[in-house]
Amino acid sequence: MLGLQSLSGPLIREIVNMTLLERGLVPYRNVCTRVGTPVFDAHLIDVGRGFEAHDNANLQENAETSHKKKADKISKEQYLLQLPPDLADHHLRGDLHIHDLEYFGTRPFCQDWDLRYFLYYGLMPDGNGTKASVAGPAKRAEVAVLHAVKALGSAQTNFAGGQGYYNFLTFMAPFFEGMDYEEIKQLMQMFVYEMTQMMVARGGQVVFSSVQLSPGVPTLWKDKPCVYRGKVWNGEQAPLRTYNEFEREVRLLFKALMEVMLEGDYWGKPFSFPKPEISIEPDFLNEDEEFNREHPDLPTYQDLYLMTFELASKYGTPYYDNQIPPYRGAGEGISCYQCCAYQFSSLADEDDEFEDKLYFREGKHFSMGSWMVMSINCPRAAYKAEGDQERLFAELKALMDTAVELFRIKRRWMSHIRTNGRMPFAMQRPKDPNTGERGAVAVDLEGLVYTIGVVGVNEMVQHFTGHQLHESRDAFRLAVRAMTELEMYARELSQKHNMTIALARTPAETTGQRFAVADLLDERFRDHAIRVVKGDADAALDTLGTTLDLPIYYTNGTHIAPGAPVPLTKRIEIEHIFFPIVDGGNIFHVWLGEARPDPRGLMEMAMNLCRTTQIGYFAFTRDLTVSLKEYRELKPARPDTGKTAGTSPAADRAGA
Repeated sequence: MLGLQSLSGPLIREIVNMTLLERGLVPYRNVCTRVGTPVFDAHLIDVGRGFEAHDNANLQENAETSHKKKADKISKEQYLLQLPPDLADHHLRGDLHIHDLEYFGTRPFCQDWDLRYFLYYGLMPDGNGTKASVAGPAKRAEVAVLHAVKALGSAQTNFAGGQGYYNFLTFMAPFFEGMDYEEIKQLMQMFVYEMTQMMVARGGQVVFSSVQLSPGVPTLWKDKPCVYRGKVWNGEQAPLRTYNEFEREVRLLFKALMEVMLEGDYWGKPFSFPKPEISIEPDFLNEDEEFNREHPDLPTYQDLYLMTFELASKYGTPYYDNQIPPYRGAGEGISCYQCCAYQFSSLADEDDEFEDKLYFREGKHFSMGSWMVMSINCPRAAYKAEGDQERLFAELKALMDTAVELFRIKRRWMSHIRTNGRMPFAMQRPKDPNTGERGAVAVDLEGLVYTIGVVGVNEMVQHFTGHQLHESRDAFRLAVRAMTELEMYARELSQKHNMTIALARTPAETTGQRFAVADLLDERFRDHAIRVVKGDADAALDTLGTTLDLPIYYTNGTHIAPGAPVPLTKRIEIEHIFFPIVDGGNIFHVWLGEARPDPRGLMEMAMNLCRTTQIGYFAFTRDLTVSLKEYRELKPARPDTGKTAGTSPAADRAGA
């Protein structure tokens, strides 16, 4: 006898759970048990320590962060308990990684928006108009900018990842018709500050956002009717007006946005968001000489592209979306990169409604994004294959099969979320301002893709061949063969399960560490892992078992190891081959260190890279030294002003 004077609900629950375990009814125990955290662990979260304290560099620690971390911990436990035990075990063991596990049962991953939707319907931040005020279509440029900002902020409530706009400047341009440059620049400054001062995203962070920027109106859009002020200007709802009429405005908007970002904020810091996704397109490699002669006061395409490389040289801010390689399908559809590496597209030969979306007929528009992302542990698959190449491919495909099972569960669970109206912003159907009928749904949820990422391909081939990607042709060929096998299998799975599955290099740096640590902890794989992991393996062995934050990792995606003594040309030669294969997204990094190279030299190198390689997405990454007291680049003060070199007069003037 326990000698208890009373029984509590939690005690009864634990007794029931023990009985269920004794009878082998683990699934029933999993749904009856409680999820939560010990009081002391909760306290550690409150003071910025404990659970995932340093897991997300975009989170500024505050009270809202504590609530998010507690919710994350509970949600992750809940979903792992709700999943079939064998599938949950794959994640827990490190065979694969479920990204954004805390949102597995409640929301999709990321979304790239068609701005025309909000310029036509207006803004309904809560998705149904019952809790938030509803604004009609913007009539003025300032309101259009604010609607664009607030739409991305509102979308954070329904999505786990980043939010962005495709073809941002072209769709915004009609509002700026005839406006003088200073006013245009002021509104672009307002846009950037608004995006970086809304601490409203998950956990009290800035909205993770991006905007795709072209220096002119893309050919695909030149003859398409404008959508703004609640009308489609197609000669029916309003007089015919096409985007080609607003080339001036697009160029000036691009220039203004680059100048604002070059100046930095009031303290001279770079703007982290929205990430400028600079579109390098065939349309803009050659100048429109006739237009330039008629408008000698406007910047040329080359002038505008050069500004982006000035920004890259100073802050490393821009990402470059290279649409020149044939596999990108420039002119045959639309595509964009988002969320640091994910590529989404809509092609005319694959979308029956492509033409209707171009013309915004009946509110039809482009909707691109991802339901969820998973990464697979490629080195572990190699360890299990025991030197058999065909078995390696079988192990990798088996992991993809497991990922698909999780995708199917995600799809089933999300159907309940949709049925119960738990994604109101994504599923909104606003009142059509012209017909009074319910408009088109905001997000085409059926069109969202499911993404499988690869981690540690370099270590996978190193284990198999004894050489890293850059060290032998055999290692390189094996990597190409493996990725080709997986890409073909992704297509096969897509057809079989009626879902679009994309193979990608996921931005999974922390997952690369998690996989390496998991393999070091597992006695079956430790001896193999210790030979190929990157980082400080000796230090990891010394502290093994005392912490999971070990200084080791697997190389991300199909990259060459960051520390490999390989010249840039060799990295390009190897890594560019994988871009057409890993078509769900990839990135190439050009590490600048603390150097600030000549922008013209950067531009020449980048344009050559765009024309002669298959690299579809790249960035120049700078090392910036940050002073917690002044948030400025540590450079000597200018003797004429006493200001640090990171501060410009324009930045001094910049307000909110």
